[in-house]
Amino acid sequence: MQIRIDGRVEEVKTIEELEQLCKKLREELQGGGCQYHSWYIRVPPDRLLAILKKAFMKYSQGVLAVSEVISEYLEENKLSKSLSRVITPTLSSLGLMAGGKFTAAAVELGRLLAEGRSEEAFEKLRQLVMRNCVLREVLENVGDCAELEKVVASVLAAYGKSVRFDELKYTAELIKLIEPRCSGCEFKCVTPEKIAACTQRLVQIATPHMRELFEKLDISLLPEHLDYVQIARDAYSINVKGTAKQIGMLLIAEPVETAEPQRLKNTLAKLDEKIVEGVYEVYVKIVPIIEGGGGGCRSLKLLVEVVRGDLERASKLVKASS
Repeated sequence: MQIRIDGRVEEVKTIEELEQLCKKLREELQGGGCQYHSWYIRVPPDRLLAILKKAFMKYSQGVLAVSEVISEYLEENKLSKSLSRVITPTLSSLGLMAGGKFTAAAVELGRLLAEGRSEEAFEKLRQLVMRNCVLREVLENVGDCAELEKVVASVLAAYGKSVRFDELKYTAELIKLIEPRCSGCEFKCVTPEKIAACTQRLVQIATPHMRELFEKLDISLLPEHLDYVQIARDAYSINVKGTAKQIGMLLIAEPVETAEPQRLKNTLAKLDEKIVEGVYEVYVKIVPIIEGGGGGCRSLKLLVEVVRGDLERASKLVKASS
């Protein structure tokens, strides 16, 4: 089936390809231009999240006014009322308030936090942050998370802005909270974005379980004698440890949200397109499986399949969530 989109034609042959196309289009829509140009982050992220959680609680009582929620929050926590002068501009710069009221996005964030769905809340907050032009540029320039404050200062300097210490600190903390690369790879609560940012951790989790599969296939070199060198977002070269000799490839699939056998079979088959018999001694395929939903954290399992050079294969399921 051919689908025409804005002058281009996409060829779709399977349900999986249609799902991938839909995901791509969603990302294109969400990745549109930034909307908010003001930059004002003068609130610690934990305080910001607490206010959003309270905003949801008050919304359920019919209250949407930002001033009322902030006033009550400050009073409950014995904080100075003058802090409202830094809280409201911060909410505004993130698109969390408009016309003196919390936006629908703010209420939704608060709901996710109130339900304990923090990873989903952080991802939604990340989408909002990407709509702020200055913060979007910070995110796009993040390389090493340890250098976040330097990146923030550099971007702001390019905008001709002078930087206060608290603004620098809280902006860096906010980015660390919402950027999967900076928030750790423990997989306690799983999102597709965290998986994409933490493929090295996937390899670390899978490696001890590969030995059983290597032995089953009578592959002479064992996983502990190998290095896994990242060559693409979803691909690693398998080298003999301590050398540049490549003996295989490790391939990581896009996450799937079901362990339904046919879906897993199709996902493995898609990775097979990158495998050529006789080229390498071994291929390793990892399929991340996200489980759970409808509230609370989602967990992660891995389907690990080892393929020998002659295409004999063995696989097993591995629990990955901490």
